[in-house]
Amino acid sequence: MAALSGIQQKELIELVQQHHPHIGETEIRKMLNRAQDIICEETNILEEWFTDTTVADQRYYDFDDLLLKIETVQLTDEDGNYYEIQRLSNPPALGDTA
Repeated sequence: MAALSGIQQKELIELVQQHHPHIGETEIRKMLNRAQDIICEETNILEEWFTDTTVADQRYYDFDDLLLKIETVQLTDEDGNYYEIQRLSNPPALGDTA
């Protein structure tokens, strides 16, 4: 789903303010952006992929805050073979943050 253009967002803000004049433009803009995220997440309308380098014995990685959901993880070995990593195939021990 493409982001709302400035004109579309402004029209929606004005429409909301007609019915809820006490709500400010910034709050409405945040609600519109959140609603768009929810629609994208529930419908899987946006799908992208990216590559990253893994580190031996590192369990956790930082990702962009715009990332809504990870569907699959694949690793490539030195020979170019792909392996799909099963979700929580090796769950961390309770309290393990390493």
